[in-house]
Amino acid sequence: MVRSPSFALLASLALVATACEGGQSSSGAPPSELEVEALRHELFAAGIQPLTDAPAVSDELFALGQALFFDKLLSGNQDISCATCHLPEFGTSDGRNLPDGVHGFGFGPDRGGGTMIPRNSPALFNVHAKGELFWDGRVERTAGALDLPPAVDIPDELRAVFTPGLEVAAAQAMLPPVSREEMRGAAGENPLGDLGDGYNSGGGQPEHTRQVWDELTQILLDQPGYVALLQAAYPGVALDEFTFAHAGNALAAFETRAFARSDSPFERFVRGDDQALTQKEVRGALVFFGEGCASCHSGALFTDGEFHNIGLPQLGPGVSDFAFAGFAGPDLGRELASGSAADAFKFRTPSLLNVALTAPYGHAGQFAELADMVAHYEDPAVSNLTYDVQANVTDPRLVTLLWPGSPVVLNTIDARLDGPNEIDVGAVVDFLEALTADDARDLSALVPSSVPSGLPIF
Repeated sequence: MVRSPSFALLASLALVATACEGGQSSSGAPPSELEVEALRHELFAAGIQPLTDAPAVSDELFALGQALFFDKLLSGNQDISCATCHLPEFGTSDGRNLPDGVHGFGFGPDRGGGTMIPRNSPALFNVHAKGELFWDGRVERTAGALDLPPAVDIPDELRAVFTPGLEVAAAQAMLPPVSREEMRGAAGENPLGDLGDGYNSGGGQPEHTRQVWDELTQILLDQPGYVALLQAAYPGVALDEFTFAHAGNALAAFETRAFARSDSPFERFVRGDDQALTQKEVRGALVFFGEGCASCHSGALFTDGEFHNIGLPQLGPGVSDFAFAGFAGPDLGRELASGSAADAFKFRTPSLLNVALTAPYGHAGQFAELADMVAHYEDPAVSNLTYDVQANVTDPRLVTLLWPGSPVVLNTIDARLDGPNEIDVGAVVDFLEALTADDARDLSALVPSSVPSGLPIF
């Protein structure tokens, strides 16, 4: 990894070494002035600023989005909702290595029987501040424009519905209900599935994506409860003017307000409270920044918004032209969105905010524990080649879905990961724990008692 040569780093490492002498714990002790000064120097160098406030949304728009988020009505077989893969109980992910899509039953790690989705369910914390979504960045804001995946066209009249600042999240929210594996189902299973291939299907066409959106809109308008919620959220809009963009925008509004959780000890430190972090957490932060972790995990969200090959083992069915259901295959990552072979095996740098709540880790949930994910960076090549799949997966199907293509992945690993590299894993984890917002630990109050369709939430 890239190491900082700053005086602050040298001083901080000396302090860490001193702290270890005598085996005394500093878990609850306050940091010294020198430690605080050293950390503030590192934060400045890494561009760490206070988080931006989420765009304001009306209570009515939030209520509509909340209902849609937990309602299985948006799925073809009416058996899966957005919340199925983004559970409040599991830090807005699902606690699984890889999600279980259509045909599944149950929730969280106990869910089974469904179509395996090839990428880990990403957390939704502070989604309003992210300029790119999905592990491969297929929905992305670039130079003020909105880049979308194949078979997706959101015309200007639909984009005009999006609340300013929610465009990326709203566009993303419109896609899972079109995906056959995630929510829609196959032809012959339900009316939505009988529509042609659109988003996330080989050879899918934009007109079929729009047909699914139109059908979903009509399904909502057939429900008196949703008519009332839509009219309250969008006063003055005639019934025949509603589109699925109104639903996507409401989902983004809910996610933005519900999951903008930033009241962490670290955020309080960034905002000026020198005593918000313990000495142990400050020293862990100095290790984190000193070891070059911030070369990718930078900025307010602890992500550079870029894509990197960090040498993770390839787990699951994969995503590529060579991947087949039931067989291990490669996941080409960013290459599938950019079309550039140079982007093979690169994935979006995830935000580290509330990371302690969002296990397992990696684009395919490769590591069950945060400490093991951090330890991977000590020597990614060795970590990849010695990966213990049985120790890290809960779904028995994954034991046989470890793709044996490590040399191909490692051939283009990010040059900054020049292991072996000694990292104080425990110290880094101590710091990462301090990125957990106090109000993110229990999100159960977000779950409504019922939804307009009358379908069971869980």
